[in-house]
Amino acid sequence: MNLRDVSRRTGIAAGVVTVVALAAPYALVSGYATQLAGYYAAGTLGAGGIALFALLSAVVVASVEQGNLDPGTLAGVAVILGVATTLSAAMWALAVEPTTMYADYRWLRWHAPAVVALSVPLPVSAAAYARALLS
Repeated sequence: MNLRDVSRRTGIAAGVVTVVALAAPYALVSGYATQLAGYYAAGTLGAGGIALFALLSAVVVASVEQGNLDPGTLAGVAVILGVATTLSAAMWALAVEPTTMYADYRWLRWHAPAVVALSVPLPVSAAAYARALLS
């Protein structure tokens, strides 16, 4: 396997895994609709912005090989979107305020940092893909 193929697949998987992890509280937390809405709205962009950047990054990385646009340009866009995903996830994690739902769902204390950690492979793999593509 070459670096280009592995980094491309890793970028796509990282984008999807970030969104799935981000959506986990919707499926697992019940009875705290107002607090959960505030949890996801925290930060500048909120969780919706993170999900948008992560999915858009996965789509861009997946479409580089299609040949519709210049591959170098799309690889650069993938790097920028990956960095935007991780930075917006970090800003969201810093802005999340602990609420009473943390007493019943203690794992939520680690949810936002886990989303940030899961988003880190996105810009790293996009950068590795861009480097392999342009060399």
